[in-house]
Amino acid sequence: MKKIHSLSFKVPVIISSIIFITIVSLASISIWSSSRAIRKATLEGFSATVSGYSSMIDMVLHEQLLAISTYSQSGAVLNAALNPTNEALKNEAIKRLKDFGSVNTYSINIGVADINGNIILDNVNPKLENVSIASVHPDLFNKMKSNNYNFTYGNNTSISSTTGAQAILLCGGLKNSAGKVIGLIYINLDLAKVNKDFIGNLNLNGRLTVANNDGNIILSSDSERIGGHLPDVYNVIKISKKGIIESYTYEGDTGKRSAAYENISAMPWSVVFAKSDSEIYKEIKFTILRTVIIGPIFIILCTLIIALYIKSITKPLNELVIISKEISNGDLTSTHRNINRKDELGLLANSFFDMRDKLSDIIIKVRSSADEIRMNAKELSQGSVDLSKRTEAQAASLEETASSMEQMASTIRSSADQSIEGNKMMIDSRDAIQSAGEIILDTTKNIEEVYDASTKIKDITKIIEDIAFQTNILALNASVEAARAGDMGKGFAVVASEVRNLAQTTQSSVKDITALVDNAYDKINKATESARSSQEIFSGLQGKIENTAKIMQDISSTAVEQHEGVEQVNRAVADMDTVTQQNAALVEQASASSTSLLNQAVELVDAMSFFKVNQ
Repeated sequence: MKKIHSLSFKVPVIISSIIFITIVSLASISIWSSSRAIRKATLEGFSATVSGYSSMIDMVLHEQLLAISTYSQSGAVLNAALNPTNEALKNEAIKRLKDFGSVNTYSINIGVADINGNIILDNVNPKLENVSIASVHPDLFNKMKSNNYNFTYGNNTSISSTTGAQAILLCGGLKNSAGKVIGLIYINLDLAKVNKDFIGNLNLNGRLTVANNDGNIILSSDSERIGGHLPDVYNVIKISKKGIIESYTYEGDTGKRSAAYENISAMPWSVVFAKSDSEIYKEIKFTILRTVIIGPIFIILCTLIIALYIKSITKPLNELVIISKEISNGDLTSTHRNINRKDELGLLANSFFDMRDKLSDIIIKVRSSADEIRMNAKELSQGSVDLSKRTEAQAASLEETASSMEQMASTIRSSADQSIEGNKMMIDSRDAIQSAGEIILDTTKNIEEVYDASTKIKDITKIIEDIAFQTNILALNASVEAARAGDMGKGFAVVASEVRNLAQTTQSSVKDITALVDNAYDKINKATESARSSQEIFSGLQGKIENTAKIMQDISSTAVEQHEGVEQVNRAVADMDTVTQQNAALVEQASASSTSLLNQAVELVDAMSFFKVNQ
């Protein structure tokens, strides 16, 4: 047997493959789960970071709102706004504003302007006096006016003319005791300092950005991006207060980044913290690397252990293979080999040896039984041959009898069919004679009716003849009376003459009709007598045919009964023939089986001689 087909090769390979697939599957699931967990934790950390910085930026903006609200309540500032031309009041207000600026860490300029936005005084840069806030910051000025001069931040940053750095203006109204707006106060916040204190000096291992709702970057841990614009993927900050953006591409960056964002409550700004996916998945890469190194080592160790264990199993199996080969060669005389194991292999070996011993005993018994079967089968085969010959002779005789009965049945069947057919013909003839008798009867009735009608016609012609005779006499009388009348009766004499001619013609025609009617009457009378005679003849013929039909019906019934009886005898003979043929077939089959049994007994004895057993 080839090495590749042995269990010592197959089992370690299969088990190692299963372990390999299991480890790879578990590792893949573990890496996938850990990567999701790490990414989720990282993004949640982003959200926490963004929330913290949003709160800090919000706090700074609220502090400036509180500060400018406090500054707007200063009497010196209000007096300067009411009296912009009074230098003493202006100086007092500038001094007070400088005091405010010294304690306000993130203010660049603090100043006062009139209600139209023209700067009256500034605590740091006098050059800003008479500069119009409405012209420099029109969006902020209009937004503040529409907001009833409440304190309002500009949405966009600007470059401070004082420091040259990014700044944002906070502006609102100065109101007197009556609540009327008398001027404006502003603070220009130093965003560069805010960026440095809260963002720039922190090691975030990522990028923190603050942008307005237009996407313009106001603060950033990367100072080079301040004043730039967020990618389009951040347009979501316009419609959502907070969230996470996963795996986006930013122009100028290599690879993808993920970010979290949150809006600031004081301003329409958003704080964004972004980090490259490579940094996020750095720990995942280490996990994959550890799995790739440890997994193969574990698989190799498992394979070695399995191979050693399989070898301890296959060794006794090889011994069993040798024993099975000896049995397959018919050698049941070998002695036991020692396979001292208490596990399933030991039980299998003991069962194998017990099977060999029992097989040897069975073969000895089969040899003895096979010899006896061979002798009995030989005797049974000879008896079956004799019985087969006798059965075949009986089947041949019965087959000839069945053939004769079949011919007799065929003759009787033909006679029965012909008698049935004759009976049908007689019935048809009877029906035809009956129909003809009915027709003759109807004809006789019609002739009698014609005879009666001719009698009536004869009477009518007699009446017409009498009428013609009377008319002729009347015409003759009329002629006599016309002759007596002389000339006055000539016209009437002509009419009487014509009437007499008509009467004579009618009388002549009636005589001809009477002669014809008499002639027809005689012929009809003879036809009536002939029809009556024919009816009597047909009535007698109908009775004779009726009797003949009854006799044919009796003959047909008798023939059918004879046919049925012969058919029953024929079927009985046919059944006997069939049974005899089946018996002959069974005898032949038994003879063939006896011969086959004898041959198989001989083959069994020869087959048992293949095994070598201890007698």
